[in-house]
Amino acid sequence: MAAVTWVGLGSPGDVTWARASSEATAVVVGTVGGHLYVRRRADTGWRWKRVGIPPTGQRVRDATLLAIEPSGALTLAVVGGDIQVWLYRPEAAAGPWSSLGGPPLDPEIVGSIAIGTTHQGTGDQHTLLLRSASQTWVRQGVGPDGTWFAIPSDPELFVRQLASVLASVAAGVEPQQHIIALVHDRDDEGALALRVAVRENSVWTWIDPGGPPLTAAVDSEDIGLSATSIRDSSGLMRACAVVGTGFEETTASMLIGSGHDWRHVALGQPGPGMFSAPVVVDKGPDPQHGDEPVTVGRLGDTLWTRSLSGDWTDRGTTPGDVTVVTPTAAFEVGAATSQRRVWTVGVSEESDLWTFEVDDAGVRWEDHGSPGSVTAVVGAYDDAIEDDLAEERPVMVFAIDEYGGLWVCLRWASAEDFTVSEGLGNQLSTWSYHGLPADAVTSAAGVGVFTVAGGNPQPSWVFVVGSDGHLWARTAEAAGWSWVDHGAPAGRLIEAGVSPIADDPADRPIVHVLADDGRLWMRSRSGPEWRWTDRGTPQGQLIFAIVGATALVTAEGRLPLAVVITEDGHLRVSVPDGASFAWTDLGTPTPGEKIVAGIGVEVVTPGTVDIAAVGSPSKQVWTVRWTPGGTPLWTARGRPADADIQTTVGTTPEPNAAGCLVTVIGNDKEIWVTTTAGSDHAWSRWDPNVPSTTALNGKTAVLLDTLPCSVVIDDRRRVHVVTPPRG
Repeated sequence: MAAVTWVGLGSPGDVTWARASSEATAVVVGTVGGHLYVRRRADTGWRWKRVGIPPTGQRVRDATLLAIEPSGALTLAVVGGDIQVWLYRPEAAAGPWSSLGGPPLDPEIVGSIAIGTTHQGTGDQHTLLLRSASQTWVRQGVGPDGTWFAIPSDPELFVRQLASVLASVAAGVEPQQHIIALVHDRDDEGALALRVAVRENSVWTWIDPGGPPLTAAVDSEDIGLSATSIRDSSGLMRACAVVGTGFEETTASMLIGSGHDWRHVALGQPGPGMFSAPVVVDKGPDPQHGDEPVTVGRLGDTLWTRSLSGDWTDRGTTPGDVTVVTPTAAFEVGAATSQRRVWTVGVSEESDLWTFEVDDAGVRWEDHGSPGSVTAVVGAYDDAIEDDLAEERPVMVFAIDEYGGLWVCLRWASAEDFTVSEGLGNQLSTWSYHGLPADAVTSAAGVGVFTVAGGNPQPSWVFVVGSDGHLWARTAEAAGWSWVDHGAPAGRLIEAGVSPIADDPADRPIVHVLADDGRLWMRSRSGPEWRWTDRGTPQGQLIFAIVGATALVTAEGRLPLAVVITEDGHLRVSVPDGASFAWTDLGTPTPGEKIVAGIGVEVVTPGTVDIAAVGSPSKQVWTVRWTPGGTPLWTARGRPADADIQTTVGTTPEPNAAGCLVTVIGNDKEIWVTTTAGSDHAWSRWDPNVPSTTALNGKTAVLLDTLPCSVVIDDRRRVHVVTPPRG
């Protein structure tokens, strides 16, 4: 098989964090793209619901569940990218979003949120906490009159994580909120400690609970802090927090107490190795007397649990050991009944959501995948080079998600391939949301992308077919990105389109679309104005599909050539003829064969094109080489592995020869490529790095100036750029 490289771009729906409800019926997740989703348990199973972003924030920093009503209605507290906090109530009559404001400008604020809930009669009082480097911001209540105030901490300490929990400071005293903070010295990020804030005489006071020193790697991402309320044997409600640093042989540590009375318990770890982010199991608002706290943690591929006085118990790996899951939250469900179980939420190495249940019947895993699935690739292009990153190339990849939203992934690459310098770190791929074309109009299908190299910002157009049957373009100009409605031919709706080509001069796009009248239409610009041109249909035929378009360079200039399939299974070409357009019938490969699907069209020599398509009943790929005025030369290219073709991907110029590369996805869901250059008709399979990965659909693109690539979506709805070696 060919020596190719698969570069994973992931998906805007890749899960980065997860919060859950104690009822084990809802999970709130944040994603790489900055959008918020909820996973809800329904009678028919689990389902995803998109929350999106708050009105003033371009992304979500954090969120937490405040309440789930008996009716199933939920309330979320959401922190936007601008550090404003919002309530999300999807059933609210005034709209789902209501503002809770945010702290005054604080350059050190992080945006992670924690809550404390006090149960008062029939209602709950929620206290919201936001973390800043040197202080904790508090909002008591979620009513319209609430305000934010700060609880300063030691200026020499940096607040790293927060948790909130209820505990009683003495027998007979109502439980009150305790804020637990994981902090480190500003001069030594690896030296960790715990601090507790309680209200004394109406003033918040920070307490040092003592205990052994904690250490962590400076850049560790596995540091965790979680807390729950427990009741000791006397019935007194205590706070219980677990911290794990995920560094070398560092063990998990538990803090138990309330007020000024605290004790530390070393939980150790199941075995040698890095013990990642253990979490304490939340026992809910009414923990049972004498019921010991339980901790869940990951060592290597395996999850483990441990009670306070017990030993660590191996709970195994995911079924088939297919991935590694790091727990983010855990809850005890059914504690007051004989059906007690521990329900844990976690995120896998592949950024999927998983849940994990343990009870007397055993262990049950469930793979929830990720939300906001990418469904189609629109296209990709090389963006303008940044002056301060001259050795790196930005590549823009556009895709549509299952909700009809447009996304772009900015991927950094070197001038030769998709490797990058170490300085870019985790900034290799960044997903950004470009939204819907208009309110209530989704992107129903991708058409293609077009850009003009040389400018910065670089003029660009991303064309889609809207759910309203219009052609829309997400357009980049000096003022930034905006949506432009290109409409449709008068009285018609657009059904499909093919990638735009260069106009003459070559800084303006031409787009060919198929309308619901079965005719070929062209969208182009004359001066500042855009216009629709009817390229018609061959005599006595309606158009079944557009194969593609290209620009032939002739003595008369650049001629926009379009190739279509008509209802009789013939290939036909539309070429400008003076002020009008002429149709040429290229026929079929053989008398008994018809063309049923297009792949693409490429200029292979000046004035000559190669056209690739799929025939029936042979189900093989055919190419035809044609020069205007000449005889079409058909060539059978066969089928990859002599099997059916699942879908077509496209064509790209052959870098080193007069021909083109033809790319399809075979019946085995793998990428297959053949070339029209030379007489060798062999197919080459572009194998993925992970053998189990399969491809669903995609598009071809020429990236990094001359590199023929396939941009594909895999079976887990992640995007990849597949590249052959240069030369």
